[in-house]
Amino acid sequence: MTDLLGQLYRLQTRIRFVQEGEKRRDTVPDDLVEVDREFQERVQTVAALKARLSEAELEKRKADGELADLKEKLKKYQAQLRAVASSREYSAALNEIDGVEKLIRSTEDRFLELEEEIEKARADLDEREKTLPQETEAHEERLKDWRAEQRSINEQLDGAREEIARLEAEIPPRDRAEFRRLIDKKHGLAVALVTGSSCSACHVKVRPAAMQSLKQGREILYCDSCKRILYYEPASS
Repeated sequence: MTDLLGQLYRLQTRIRFVQEGEKRRDTVPDDLVEVDREFQERVQTVAALKARLSEAELEKRKADGELADLKEKLKKYQAQLRAVASSREYSAALNEIDGVEKLIRSTEDRFLELEEEIEKARADLDEREKTLPQETEAHEERLKDWRAEQRSINEQLDGAREEIARLEAEIPPRDRAEFRRLIDKKHGLAVALVTGSSCSACHVKVRPAAMQSLKQGREILYCDSCKRILYYEPASS
């Protein structure tokens, strides 16, 4: 039973080590937060320019198609105008032509606006894409120490995960399930070390009889207060 408690406690320390390591690895150091933010903004600006350029080109093609359709419609109405037999039909045809001509003018204006926007966007994008590789290189240079630390943390995490898998394979399924239940319920602290005859998690004193059982390591005991598994380690008590 002592071996099982030791395995559970070690498993918990390894799980916590991985959680803390992942947080440390994924958190940009304070002195680099502004540097990283500015670089990410530049990257996002380039991505937004590319997206808008694609949208504008699509809108331009659509406007071009609409213009072609409107001009065909205008030709049809102009042909009808020449064939009308009454003033009423003539007036109606003129109204149709006037409406189409207004649509053509507004669509042409939109087409020209899109052309201008696309030209400016391409120029802006070309300029930004020219400097982005150098900016990326400079950014990575400023972050290289942190990147090295991230790689070191990842190596440590890989070793810890391997140990977690080995420990979980060695622990009986029922005890492993109980441990996992407590890990989830107790915010990552399922096993509490007994220090100075007290539970290190809630600091409530362990009953003398329970302390004796813990020292003998005959059974799994829980803290009367916080209900975590108690682990007695002579070197720590």
